[in-house]
Amino acid sequence: MMLPPLIRPPRYRSLDLWRGVACLSVVIYHAGFAIERTELDGIGAGAARWIPLACLGALRMMYVGVPIFFVISGYCIAASADSTRRKGDSPWTFLRRRFRRIYPPYWASLVGLIALVVVLDAVGLTRFYTTVAHQLALRSPGDLSWPQWLGNITLTETWRGDIWDTGKQGTGEEVFTRVAWTLCHEEQFYFLCFLALALAPRRLYGALGLFTVLIVIIRVWAWRSGWLGRIDGTFVVYWHEFAAGMAVYWRLTVARSPLAKRTVEVLLALMFGVGLFWGLRSTTGASAFSLILIALRRWDNQLFDANTLLLRGLRACGERCYSIYLVHLPVCTFAIVAFRDLGLTGFWSRVFLVVPLVSLAATAAGWLFFSLVERRVHTPTSVNQQQPEPSHAVELSLTSG
Repeated sequence: MMLPPLIRPPRYRSLDLWRGVACLSVVIYHAGFAIERTELDGIGAGAARWIPLACLGALRMMYVGVPIFFVISGYCIAASADSTRRKGDSPWTFLRRRFRRIYPPYWASLVGLIALVVVLDAVGLTRFYTTVAHQLALRSPGDLSWPQWLGNITLTETWRGDIWDTGKQGTGEEVFTRVAWTLCHEEQFYFLCFLALALAPRRLYGALGLFTVLIVIIRVWAWRSGWLGRIDGTFVVYWHEFAAGMAVYWRLTVARSPLAKRTVEVLLALMFGVGLFWGLRSTTGASAFSLILIALRRWDNQLFDANTLLLRGLRACGERCYSIYLVHLPVCTFAIVAFRDLGLTGFWSRVFLVVPLVSLAATAAGWLFFSLVERRVHTPTSVNQQQPEPSHAVELSLTSG
């Protein structure tokens, strides 16, 4: 397929660094649920009150890792789809690669979590996954029905209930790993990109732009009609954040005229303003990060080549972000209960001791999972190579935490 050449190579070398930032943000966010907001309701006034509240607010702000991951994923999937058509590969090749990238490590983590919870059930230690904040609490495998398990195995659980919910107990939506809701969204995003490739390979960007306009219209209509709950779990809810990443890719590698470039920047700025005005923290974070990626593109090589210990660590975590994402939440859940049993229940001991140690343990578990599982079933393509691969991490949904 003869297409105009890209104005610059699509690789964004420092994306691994940003993956690391997002990944650790998500881990710290979940570790931060060692402290619950209700604990601070009875404290005094002045500094004795606002300092703890500020600490808790900072921990909750770590949720920003979620929209960052959606934007990175949008950028990388746009690059992958563009590469697929330029090489003349079939859209099915694109979809098959996404399947192989996502499912095998996810299935391994799912089996591991099931086995772990079954063991805890057998020895009577259910408190390790039930006596924590709702955002971290897990379910026993036997509590889920077979339709729910089918949804979890196929990563369709967030929307399965929209087409298959008889109203009977055990058929409602229940994501067992708690974090896989984002993978359910990612699979929907990939399928829409597959459709764009299949239906309009020469007009890929136009097709994706049309999808975005229609989806935004549907989302606004659902909001005004009070139907947001009915579309929860579908691609409509977070597509605009994924699309922001695709817009960054188009702005940096395809757009030639200054008008086209400024248009993307203005639209992202408007998205930021809407998110800020309506208090949509995920939308605000995604649009802000998209603008940051555009602004920092000229310093991409310098950021990647910087050899400080901090940046090396962030890049290493970024390369392992999917593994860390898959296994970090149960580690946070169990470790928080273990530290509570050890008597570390004071506010400041949890802020300065429990949260850092839980975060380190969860990150270490992700590194181990990467070495034992993910690296064996799939070697992630580095952003140093020609085409960046998608990032898939993300954490709890707005509805579940």
